[in-house]
Amino acid sequence: MVAQDSACRRNCAVLDFVVTSGILAEAEIEKVMRATKLWWIFALLAFPVLAAGQGAQTPESFHAEILRTYDFQPHALDQAQIAKKSDLLDQFWANAKAQRGIYVPGLRRELADFSNPPFFLFDGSHLLMNLSDEPADRKIILAAIAHCDLRDVQQKDYFLLVHRMAALGEDTTAAAFHILEDPDFQVIIPEHALTLSQNYCLIYMLLPTNQDFWIRPAIMRLHDAKDMAAQKSLLLLLWYAQTSEADKAIGEFLAVSDKQSDSRKYASELIHRKEGIDDADPAAVSAATEDSLRTQRRERMKAVSDEALDDLDVYTAKIIVKRNAGSKVTPKS
Repeated sequence: MVAQDSACRRNCAVLDFVVTSGILAEAEIEKVMRATKLWWIFALLAFPVLAAGQGAQTPESFHAEILRTYDFQPHALDQAQIAKKSDLLDQFWANAKAQRGIYVPGLRRELADFSNPPFFLFDGSHLLMNLSDEPADRKIILAAIAHCDLRDVQQKDYFLLVHRMAALGEDTTAAAFHILEDPDFQVIIPEHALTLSQNYCLIYMLLPTNQDFWIRPAIMRLHDAKDMAAQKSLLLLLWYAQTSEADKAIGEFLAVSDKQSDSRKYASELIHRKEGIDDADPAAVSAATEDSLRTQRRERMKAVSDEALDDLDVYTAKIIVKRNAGSKVTPKS
């Protein structure tokens, strides 16, 4: 419409010039005037059509597009069906990248509706992450993927998405705890010959963040957890927390007789693990403060590698030494 309006104005300007300059004869001027009128008539007729086209994507129509595009769950399809659906998803992604102004607000709205197809909650989140890195959108994404069906997603893709958010300092608690529903959750990092089971996937998804986000939720989740793999993953997470509150939770878990014996045995092992750390070990003694050690540990856990896991234990040992030293300080009389 803007281009057509500009063309009309240019024609009018030319007409004014030729009339005032006397270049054209009267009959020729009449022809130019008729052409100019036709331009305006075309513009007026085309404007409603163009305007309707620009506003055609309503919230209702966008929601309908989501339901049409994601009316399946990958884990229930064979390879041929997946290939066919992949073409449809590729087109949806292409449309989104070409029309960000329409799709970004639409994705924000639809991802907040957890009744949408579960695969959309993950794939749509991945798409929004590609289109926007706004902090508010990262929170939308983390909330949405916590409601996806893990059977539909590549476990490594899920892990890397949540870990990336953790490295950015977001509260990844709900998304990380989602993997506790799958005792077989596992990620392979071939470049480091590293295999992460559920327990260390959980560690990686949470330790780069502020531990105030997850300590209390982890204690509550441990109290209610029934699955042994989830119990052990939460116990390990709380052991790495190295706080009085976390220590107490592990001790209370051990004292509850109705918990699975293997999990209680594991809790006992964790409680006594500190005894294997020698206070005089130069590798564990540091001039740094406990807070600075925790900060360094969070930063190190932003890297996924076997070397980073080794450093995790080194930093944790130093934190234990600092805590032990603090507990041995006697108040001055």
